[in-house]
Amino acid sequence: MDFDHTISRRDVWDSIVKTCAPDVWLRVIQRYIRGEISSRECNLELARSIRVPERQARELAESIGIDPTFHAFADWVRAHESQMLILSDGYDYYIDLLLRNEGLEGIPRYCNRMVWTGDKIQVEFPLYRKECERDMAHCKCQHVIPVQGLRRVYIGDGVSDTCAASKCDFVYAKRDLLGFCLKNRISHCPFEDFQRIIVRETEWFEQARAGAREGS
Repeated sequence: MDFDHTISRRDVWDSIVKTCAPDVWLRVIQRYIRGEISSRECNLELARSIRVPERQARELAESIGIDPTFHAFADWVRAHESQMLILSDGYDYYIDLLLRNEGLEGIPRYCNRMVWTGDKIQVEFPLYRKECERDMAHCKCQHVIPVQGLRRVYIGDGVSDTCAASKCDFVYAKRDLLGFCLKNRISHCPFEDFQRIIVRETEWFEQARAGAREGS
């Protein structure tokens, strides 16, 4: 599952950069869209351009917060003894902050790293893989491909989700990921909040149980 604009109500990293360095954000993002730089290069350049007190970035992240329906989904996952992973091309700084604020810090998360030194940001990409199909800063496929024998469901919204989502059995999608699923005929369901996912997944579980009873 993605974090920015999936669990969080808006993209936190984009919001920080747009607020603190709007001209730089537009120029760098346009280069990324044109394919002139990779996701990792884009993030490095944006991080180098930001000069902002940590307190200001923290307040901005907290003002965005998480989708209010995510708590119910996390409870649903635990009740059904399923496993949930957060796979983000964003940063541990604000992901950990927002999860901790909501009492959800127990959810495993994999993401990039962010360290503050004064008003400067240093970023690291421990999950970068040279073989990544889309050359993302965090190759999410490495967490999806090894999972065998289980139904793999992906939830996300953006370009960084497309590779991992295409390797899953079912996708809940919005925004850019929804367009990707439609274009590539990937089995999916559009969503706006997690209540839609709870309803759809509950239906799937009930159908699976009914099928198991009929086959026994």
